Amino acid sequence: MKNIFLLFLLFPFCLNAQEITGRVTCNGDGLDNVVVTDGIKCTITNKKGNYSLQTESRSTFVYLSTPSGYLALRKNGNPIFYQRLNIAQQKEYNFVLSKNQKDDTKHLCMVHADPQLYAEKNLVPYNKILDDCIQFIQKNQDTDIIGIDCGDLVGDKPSLFEAYIQSTARLDIPFYKVIGNHDMTLNGRSHETSYAKFESLFGPAYYSFNRGKAHYIVLNDVFYLARQYFYMGYLEEKVLAWLEQDLSHVAKGSLVFVAMHIPSMLQEKQNNFQYTARDVASQLCNATFLHKMLTPYKAHILSGHMHYNKNVVHAPNLYEHITAAICGTWWQGKVCLDGTPQGYGVYEVDGDHLTWYFKSAGYPKEYQMRAYPVGSAKEYPKSVLVNVWNWDKAWKVELFENGEKTGDMQRVSTYDPAAEALCSDKEKLDFKWISASKNEHMFIATPQQANANLEVRVTDRFGETYQTTIK
Repeated sequence: MKNIFLLFLLFPFCLNAQEITGRVTCNGDGLDNVVVTDGIKCTITNKKGNYSLQTESRSTFVYLSTPSGYLALRKNGNPIFYQRLNIAQQKEYNFVLSKNQKDDTKHLCMVHADPQLYAEKNLVPYNKILDDCIQFIQKNQDTDIIGIDCGDLVGDKPSLFEAYIQSTARLDIPFYKVIGNHDMTLNGRSHETSYAKFESLFGPAYYSFNRGKAHYIVLNDVFYLARQYFYMGYLEEKVLAWLEQDLSHVAKGSLVFVAMHIPSMLQEKQNNFQYTARDVASQLCNATFLHKMLTPYKAHILSGHMHYNKNVVHAPNLYEHITAAICGTWWQGKVCLDGTPQGYGVYEVDGDHLTWYFKSAGYPKEYQMRAYPVGSAKEYPKSVLVNVWNWDKAWKVELFENGEKTGDMQRVSTYDPAAEALCSDKEKLDFKWISASKNEHMFIATPQQANANLEVRVTDRFGETYQTTIK
């Protein structure tokens, strides 16, 4: 009797599950071991490239985790690795990939965050930054390059999605998109309605793909609370369950990137939970479960949302890169709230080896800091001040006077003077609520000699050295 009752409970869901089939090919040849999913279940293709999948009525797409060495078709830079499901009329979904003519074992990944276009006028400075990206791509034209935008493509202006698409299409590379809180459709009755518009333009809101020996995952971690403009950082169970299946096809110890909009954690360890806007909307409420799933891998989380740059090492094999906003201060100036210049992250993958740096738009790679003379910081009137925006604990920051090292500079939490000046001039700001934020990548030192020639030298975690002088 108990088994009959259980069957009765499950029967409606069994009715909703229907089989779809298809084939994944390149030049007419079937590709095996390609992961195919409907966002709930995952399967793999056989030696002939065929697959079958029991899909559910709540699934919207069938899509691939594009395998290494192959490319999906692109439309305006958007990789088309997906098809919208219409089970009532179609049961077969075939995918055609092309062979990547470049060796993707060695590739570059450009990471943008928060373009947040809220007016037509934003397109002018945005396209200038994209010009910098195009120059970067041309300079590395012999290398395989992809891009990821970590969300807030627009600023609550769905009408600007098309302009965003046309602008980024100029990059002419596979450019993957993440949904941000300002990309949501507001005033719907549920979370599920919030990403419908985004998916109609860019495909599924969570998915994965492969490049060389690296596995990339894109997640939707913006959970809409269906009350005007309220949301929290949260991963649904269906997303976590899908992620478990997706990762089951990735070898332990592999290099894994997870791109999402809201950071998982703002600090190395999760603080005691507080039900405040900062806690629930600025970081992932269930981050510890995501981190645990990533434990077997060499994982790097790519996030945005905060409009500042910050690197957080959660564990020896789990590193989070919170990427500064490409819009700077909401297109009000060329620096972010922490003084980080408008720009983007660059990740250099060579097999399973990874290096990275922050590329400031309009500057060479060597531009990795901004230095201020004595008296620039109100809190430290006798010290020189330096902002090293991509700093982490493996970096070294030193002061030299007349060519001689006088010591390591002291890290402090304070404001960047350029950001502070920009945000304090309220008359010139479209948004009066904007204010500079203290950051933890500022350094001070008090010179020992008056009128000495001062030089700041920083060494990153990879041994690369950068320097600047202070007048």
